Amino acid sequence: MDTPLARLLPLFLLPAILAAAPPPLPAQAPGTTGTATAGPVEQHPEWDAPYTRLIRQATTAPQFSTPMVDHLPASATVPTPLAFLGYIAGAPDRLTYAEDVHAYMRALAAASPRVRVFSIGRSEEGREMVAVAVADEATIASLDRYREITERLSDPRRVSEAEAQALIAEGKPIYWLTGAMHSPETGSPEMLMELAYRLAVEDTPMVRAIRANVITLITPVLEVDGRDRMVDLVRWHQANPGSPMPPLAYWGHYAGHDNNRDTLGLGLALTRNVLKAFFDWHPQVLHDLHESIPFLYISTGTGPYNAWLDPLTIAEFSRMADLEVQELTAMGLPGVWTHGFYDGWSPNYMFWVGMGHNAIGRFYETFGNLLPSTEDRTVRGWSERAWFRPNPPLPAVRWSLRNNVNYQESGALLALADMAGNRTHFLEQYWTLGKRAVAKARTEGPAAYVFDGAQKRQGQLRDLARLLQSDGIEVQVADKAFAVAPLWPPATVARAGDDGKAGGGRPPEKRPPSGSEPVSFAPGSLIVRMDQPYSRLADALLDTQYVRGDERVYDDSGWTLGFARNLEFRRIVNPDVLAVPMHPWREGGSAAVALKGAALAVANDADTDLVRLRTALPGARILVALEAINGPRPWPAGTVLLPLGGADTAALGKALAALNLRTETLASMPPVATRELIVPRIAILHTWLSTQQEGWFRLAFEDLGIPYAYISTQQVAAEPDLRAKYDVIVFPPADGSPQEIVDGLPPGPPLPWKKTALTPNLGVDSTDDMRPGLGVGGVASLARFVEHGGLLITVQDTARWAVEFGLVRWVKVLDTPKLKASGSLMRAVVTDRASPIAWGYDDSVPVYFDGAPVFRVGAFARTEHEPARPSGRGGVDDPDVPQGRPYVGPPERPTPAPGEEGFQPPEDYRAFAAAYLPQPADRPRVIAAFPKKADEILLSGMLEGGDEIAGKAVVVDAPLGRGHVLLFACNPMSRVSTQGTYALVTNAIFNFDRLGLGWPPAK
Repeated sequence: MDTPLARLLPLFLLPAILAAAPPPLPAQAPGTTGTATAGPVEQHPEWDAPYTRLIRQATTAPQFSTPMVDHLPASATVPTPLAFLGYIAGAPDRLTYAEDVHAYMRALAAASPRVRVFSIGRSEEGREMVAVAVADEATIASLDRYREITERLSDPRRVSEAEAQALIAEGKPIYWLTGAMHSPETGSPEMLMELAYRLAVEDTPMVRAIRANVITLITPVLEVDGRDRMVDLVRWHQANPGSPMPPLAYWGHYAGHDNNRDTLGLGLALTRNVLKAFFDWHPQVLHDLHESIPFLYISTGTGPYNAWLDPLTIAEFSRMADLEVQELTAMGLPGVWTHGFYDGWSPNYMFWVGMGHNAIGRFYETFGNLLPSTEDRTVRGWSERAWFRPNPPLPAVRWSLRNNVNYQESGALLALADMAGNRTHFLEQYWTLGKRAVAKARTEGPAAYVFDGAQKRQGQLRDLARLLQSDGIEVQVADKAFAVAPLWPPATVARAGDDGKAGGGRPPEKRPPSGSEPVSFAPGSLIVRMDQPYSRLADALLDTQYVRGDERVYDDSGWTLGFARNLEFRRIVNPDVLAVPMHPWREGGSAAVALKGAALAVANDADTDLVRLRTALPGARILVALEAINGPRPWPAGTVLLPLGGADTAALGKALAALNLRTETLASMPPVATRELIVPRIAILHTWLSTQQEGWFRLAFEDLGIPYAYISTQQVAAEPDLRAKYDVIVFPPADGSPQEIVDGLPPGPPLPWKKTALTPNLGVDSTDDMRPGLGVGGVASLARFVEHGGLLITVQDTARWAVEFGLVRWVKVLDTPKLKASGSLMRAVVTDRASPIAWGYDDSVPVYFDGAPVFRVGAFARTEHEPARPSGRGGVDDPDVPQGRPYVGPPERPTPAPGEEGFQPPEDYRAFAAAYLPQPADRPRVIAAFPKKADEILLSGMLEGGDEIAGKAVVVDAPLGRGHVLLFACNPMSRVSTQGTYALVTNAIFNFDRLGLGWPPAK
């Protein structure tokens, strides 16, 4: 066998594949889709013949297997999946619950000294997650020592070069395989059970080498809650063969597909458990197993690659992918490829737990059927040949779950064999990446990021420091005030051809200064140094991003954590910042507050801690000032006042000690209008189309301690008086069109989602039939709710629904054919500071915007752009001068008064327009809007065609009867990462019955 792997790996690995190879099976006609052709199993006494026969039967054609996995070794003492479960991995119509997968792994560990099982945490619903270690007996007996070695190699500041080389010579690299992150992708837990058995039992040179040189770590099910729900649905479908299977409405408790987008916020138990386990083991590779496209995609990516990665990391994951593609192709597997699927840009994927910590992060996408049945599949475009896919998948194929298992397991074995043959390389590389990360502060830079200690929103700053520490990133605190010249951006930065539109960047004449002037920072400023092992992750999270509009990005384009939390920060290139006296940050609340006097004033800085104060003291009397408080220290409207007379000051002091709020004790109650700051009756509304986005809102509310009811659009449609139950209804994005929100799923047989004896794991909500949507009756019910004084908060597609179904007037959703703004952070100008929704905000706020919807507010259609001047004299900006009469220039356009923009009648039709002009109090109120200049919009990410959103509304408060509909073009609670805009939601909630303050504006 003369293959790339044979040439690259040590010779002792070569016989492994040869020893496992049976005599050639009958050839299949080229281009055929394949059917099972199992015959007698060859005489191999070391094989488990019944299991092997079932493998052959479940594989639809020999070309969809390899000599590594077309059999299973026999053992007299260690149970196979068939012996333990009653079926093989990849058996038709069989899937295994997470608990049973774990039970099998524990049975392996009980039977074999080569296997150990570790619990790594539990899900939100209490299900266990595990990690299974497989290696030879001596390695398993010394696991603690090998974990100590990788832990010591993770920080090159604590180990000398000589010590590191000794550790590398002694140590063993760790390869961590994870399965079933995405619940409809069902094959990996089945495969990983068989892989663990094979690694523990098989006696071929390749597997012996893997056991001797690699610690294989296996987490067979990441999303344990969703796995059990998916198995429930398969069981239901098998029991109801004539009915369509209900869609998987809930994967995890909060997130669906987005559970693989949580490494920026660490909001999910799944992510936190993986991160903790990573720090327990410090593996050199973290490899997620996914299923979607045919037949096996091995991750590299089309680019843009993440700009903060070490080039060595990119080179290594590319090397590994190319090796596996080449080797599997040489073994005869069609449709193994790389490059042309994922991009490589955003650090929000689970494998970035590895990538951000000097390990290699990678993933597979194998072809899955959703159900464990064998299906005839047509793949069309994925079968097209390309330079990165020279041996493409077949255009039509008969595909089984076992085929999926064969591809995954063959790839995993080759990856493990590669690590076994390059044991010291993987450890050396891990050490080297850490060294290069520590050197980064003085090589490519920057030296540090600094968050000024005197800024507002100290609660959000604390939460960011906590998040960074959870990621293993060191955060320091300045001992005293200091000043340093950032030396960024360089004075020589050139932006050739940038007119300020393509990316929202500044045109050359408006470039910022070079950063040579010192910038002052207060004592207590947070410093994130770049001379630490995980500096590249810190840099990736804290820097700003720029993505060209012609790039194809797989997910978000911009994610800068400082912007997303509405914090002030500076990128410091000057290494002098590293000499500032500092000490490690440790979490702690604010200094003790003297609770003596008439009242305590608490600043409303649009900080999440203010909400936590309210929810931490449910019985306390808390007021909010409806107007500014004058005095030696003025306080704006929205300031929170806690009367101290008769208050439980012990409880108040305890709550304040856990928070970081600006406070002042007042000798007397200010003589201003106030109202009680109560927690209203809140419902979060979901559809049965998708629960992907609303789960993040539930998680945000629970983090803040805000109580809520959880209701579906079907319940809304059936409830005649929502206002009797709720004050506020929050309708997060539904991932559906306005029509789909109303219509629901197509009519047909009922699609139940509820706990039964057959489906005991179905939650979080329940229904007898997922099909019905909101319906026209539900639209009317929500309209009545608002008209009777309720607040309806809508976001992105639900905001579009509110506009198109008539709950909001004088707002239009615009088409934006030129706009490209994929998941980016934009600047929004706060246009109405008098609204309680804007209390605590400064002149602008960063918002997360994903390209839609785009709102135009106003009563009259108007030209969005000035008409082009006619061809004639002068230049493009010169006036045209008709001949034969004196020049008369056009009059200046009138500047609209506050609240009038969009409601000025046409200049030449004023008399005709009067009947169509709404009264000022009825007009939608723009709370925040994009800047009117396109080159001032983008903060981080992608923006092309910015003129299509320049000046457009981002947050709109639309009165309806006695209530309000709040429209968000941005997502204020996206993936527990946008705390900077949480207060736009919570301000509205806590002031739902006072949103008319300051409206209409005084003339």
